[in-house]
Amino acid sequence: MNISYDSEDLIEELKRDIDEFGNIEMYAFFEKINGITFLTNYDFIVEEDKLKAKEIENCVVMVLKAKKILKILEEQNKIIK
Repeated sequence: MNISYDSEDLIEELKRDIDEFGNIEMYAFFEKINGITFLTNYDFIVEEDKLKAKEIENCVVMVLKAKKILKILEEQNKIIK
């Protein structure tokens, strides 16, 4: 079975954010889709704006450096056999 998760838009957006803000820590949102866990979104960590329960519903949230998130997105964007 070949598996991938289209991450092209997130990759391009994150590259722009890295250029502007550097390799900062960010929230990484992981969701299980058809039994496989994918990184489906990321967000800036803002102290005044805590995560809401609705944002993390059905997700696992981790704090990762932006370049680590980018690496994960690029890997899952490829076809995995």
